[in-house]
Amino acid sequence: MSYKRFDERLTQMQWQPQAGPSPQIVDSVIAERHPITIRGVEFTLAGAILGISIGVGLKGIYTPGAPWGPESGLTGLLVGGAAIGGAALSLVAAVVAMLRHREMPRLMQFASMNLLMIVMLLLS
Repeated sequence: MSYKRFDERLTQMQWQPQAGPSPQIVDSVIAERHPITIRGVEFTLAGAILGISIGVGLKGIYTPGAPWGPESGLTGLLVGGAAIGGAALSLVAAVVAMLRHREMPRLMQFASMNLLMIVMLLLS
C-alpha cells in the first residue's frame, strides 16, 4: 500500500528517474529550511547581568572594606537590602520557572542563568 502511495506522489510531482529534480521538488526542499535564529539570548544575558549584580551586592554585604559592607551605615542597609530582596526574588522566579518550564521556557533561561551567576559569585 505504501509503495503505491509513493509512486502516486512521484507521478504527482512529475518526477522522472533519469531526470534532474523538478522545480516543485527543489522548491519544497528549500521551503522546508528554516533560517537559523538565536532564540532567547537576551533573556539569558539579562539573567546573567542581574545575577552578577545581585551576587556582587550579596558578596559585598559581608566583605570588610566594601562600600556597602559591614558598618557602612545607610548605604550598606540600602544596597544590602536590595541584594537580599533580589536574591529572594531570584529564588521565587527559579521555583516558578521550574514548575512551569513548558509554558515559560524564557523564564527558565533567565532564572537558571540568574541563579548560576549568584552562586558563582558567592562561591568565588
